[in-house]
Amino acid sequence: MNASPPPVDGASGHVSSRKGLSSVPPRVWAALVLLVVTVLFVAQNRDTAQIQFLVVSLTAPLWAALAVSVAAGVVIGLLVRPSQRRSRGASG
Repeated sequence: MNASPPPVDGASGHVSSRKGLSSVPPRVWAALVLLVVTVLFVAQNRDTAQIQFLVVSLTAPLWAALAVSVAAGVVIGLLVRPSQRRSRGASG
């Protein structure tokens, strides 16, 4: 009869004794919370909205219009932030 060895944590090499919900990484919890918030946001903002930009006018769900606005803000933020290469070169 061969007994199987206890599970070993690959990152630290220690025997893993944690089981259940406490072994879920914090970033997974954060992702789950964001998922729930997103689903609730979409569920509460399903009404349509009239959107006008320059000469274009369209009707879209409010959540979609807000999501496009947030995505545009993220892209703008990524474009205007200093590059990693420049900030490392200036500090060293």
